[in-house]
Amino acid sequence: MAATELTKSPRNWRIAFLRRRFSPTGGAERYLLRLASGLMASGHQITLYCEDWSPRENPFQAVRKIDSNSPEGFARKVMAQPLRDRHDIIFSLERVPGCDLYRAGDGLHADWLAHRKSFAPVMGRIRTWLRPKNRQLCDLEAKIFTPAGVRRVICNSRFVANQITKRFQYPIERIDVVYNGVPYQQFSKGDRALGRKALELAEKDYVVLLVGAGSERKGHAIARLAMTRIRNKNAKLVIVDTPPPVAMPHVYAAADVFILPTLYDPFANVTLEALAAGLPVITSAQNGASEIITEGKNGFVLPRANDLKKIVTLLNDLEDSARRAALREPAQALAQQHDLPRNVSETLAVFEKLAFSPR
Repeated sequence: MAATELTKSPRNWRIAFLRRRFSPTGGAERYLLRLASGLMASGHQITLYCEDWSPRENPFQAVRKIDSNSPEGFARKVMAQPLRDRHDIIFSLERVPGCDLYRAGDGLHADWLAHRKSFAPVMGRIRTWLRPKNRQLCDLEAKIFTPAGVRRVICNSRFVANQITKRFQYPIERIDVVYNGVPYQQFSKGDRALGRKALELAEKDYVVLLVGAGSERKGHAIARLAMTRIRNKNAKLVIVDTPPPVAMPHVYAAADVFILPTLYDPFANVTLEALAAGLPVITSAQNGASEIITEGKNGFVLPRANDLKKIVTLLNDLEDSARRAALREPAQALAQQHDLPRNVSETLAVFEKLAFSPR
């Protein structure tokens, strides 16, 4: 399948992106870098407003620092800037009431807390109560998801769009679902031998890969427990939650199966990266990316993240190299449908909707 061609915008936009901090393992940051690079290549002017950012990961034409150290402080201080004098669109990846466009890439914090409690009724409540930031984020969500709080919302899955309309009654006609995009060529060309050497894996190892920082939310304990119950004694679980010793395409190439039993994920970027590498993907229905997966054709969806019986059955079945090979081409074809140019083009289409809606 051919890669998507980038649709040119009829105008050049001056865009202010809002994101508090850079995390080398953050999916939202990776998404922002890819989108900004794609928009820059199309001739648009990109400025980032942040508290702190990595100088090595900087495709922006300008980076302006905001002196704050909390979500509430950032929201208040960044909107005190003369943004509308400098930019056509204020595009926030943070909960900032008053922006033009909010990408709900972090999902709904209130729903994440509810999911946490459903999986861990006692400890989930304790962890939520101990962190005051949880209340700040929920308060900001309640402010942003009002008709006056933001002009349009981009969700990266119907999973999140449905949560927003259900919890806040935000107008559905002002929500656009734009799935994440992956630089397909980059992730489809990893070197298996190089990846295995860097990760100290033997060729005989049956490698199950999990990529995701935040052990509780990403289901690290679930994956570890499942691995103790599978039959292959050469099975190895590789969890990448910090920058690895080799580039990520080689990490994916080193693996045989990808698993992400996440408790809550709006749309995990790593799902598309793994598909681009041709890996069978096992993830939960609590991952918005599960919407694009066809069960048994290009991946597998767990009704709940902690469905150990299904995880173990799948991992045992996928020991068979022929079974994995049959999934490779459909997985890569799915990733190609969700490449980066498609994501950029669909985002530009949302910008055009903003141009014809009142502030």
